[in-house]
Amino acid sequence: MSRQLHFCGSLPPELTTTDAEVSRWFLDHAEGRPVTAVPARQDPRWVIDYLLGLAEHRDVFEVTVPGEYADYDDMRGYRVRKGAVLKPEHVSHGDVDATIAKVDAFKALGLGDTRLLLPVPSPIDLSLFTFVGPSFQNAIPALSEVRLALKYMPVYTDAIVDYVTRVTEARGEDVLWHVEFPSALIGMWKARIFPGGPGLSSSLHTKYIAKMLARFPQQAKVILHLCYGNYNNTEIFVPKDLSWTVTYLNKLGRELTRRQVAVPPVHIPIAFGAHPPSLDEAFYAPLRGLSPSWNRLIAGVVAESDALASVGALHLFETAAKRKSVGVACACGLGRHTAAAAERAAKAMITVAEAHPRKD
Repeated sequence: MSRQLHFCGSLPPELTTTDAEVSRWFLDHAEGRPVTAVPARQDPRWVIDYLLGLAEHRDVFEVTVPGEYADYDDMRGYRVRKGAVLKPEHVSHGDVDATIAKVDAFKALGLGDTRLLLPVPSPIDLSLFTFVGPSFQNAIPALSEVRLALKYMPVYTDAIVDYVTRVTEARGEDVLWHVEFPSALIGMWKARIFPGGPGLSSSLHTKYIAKMLARFPQQAKVILHLCYGNYNNTEIFVPKDLSWTVTYLNKLGRELTRRQVAVPPVHIPIAFGAHPPSLDEAFYAPLRGLSPSWNRLIAGVVAESDALASVGALHLFETAAKRKSVGVACACGLGRHTAAAAERAAKAMITVAEAHPRKD
């Protein structure tokens, strides 16, 4: 079985043109290799357009701290206006009718059973970025902002579940949902200053994500996307190894099994920000303890700057995990790359995907 190419989603702004041109870019740069799906056109800055757009709901949201999201220290703060009621339609990440039209246009390209990759930022991330933006960089975010995020998180969850359900019921056989939650590993990192903090953070987070996934239609096809943060091609933190990733996934796997939800493919980032992947065996060693239930791994080892190191990282990844990856990917979307770097990344993905497994 050849490894698939997994494009995580976005393209550089100058390449984010029409839906058809975005699809064509990914197909052209896959050069005939198998792909997990073809990403839909989306915000090169992940959810920044979404967050800026919340200000349009002036009857519900008010800006508490100005910010234009130029960097991690320029986050805007929101709160719900006194007397207003926040509803799912105020925070929906996607329009159902527009999405169905996008899927239909994609299918008109005549690509057979190839699916369209649609992004689903987790409700945890969307709620936190809405209300905790200004203190995001603090070691301990402002508790008042965290309380707001927790209070309204169920509204974001209802919005996402409704969106995924309605699109899946209409066009589910043509869609792959890309569920994205940087908050999983970033939350463990921020909680490290407390005794047992990473363990508690991962337990709470996995329960919430599993509960949300259990509400998705059974026929919805999902792939999970972990991340260390990648705004402006800069990570929030540098992982010392994959121990937190394994801890998180093992807990999530148990929660999904308990709820009778199939364990989906997962993209594990190895390269991150502008950094190439580690070539230290110790970095990958925790993968030896990853539950066998995670049997569809996408190795996020590809760095456009060093295809050879990326191949070496793949061998270390698969050796430690004791399983062949079903796909390879960069650490995140290509929206924070230049157009030339995005092309190099695609070529590096092909090189890595076709690398032969080690015999030793």
